[in-house]
Amino acid sequence: MLNPTDRARCFLDDVQAPVKEFALIRDAGHFASFRHPDQFLHLMLTKVRPVVATAGLHAAGR
Repeated sequence: MLNPTDRARCFLDDVQAPVKEFALIRDAGHFASFRHPDQFLHLMLTKVRPVVATAGLHAAGR
């Protein structure tokens, strides 16, 4: 039997992207930013921000 985490991993496998990573915040469900704000912020700052910042530099021609 599949659980929602398994389905999310399968979906990610099908995503075509230059950078992708599966991050799981346990016991958060669809409300990770509210139920575990410290973990959510940590992931945003350490995983998402560097990718977005780098993409912004490339888009600006730097």
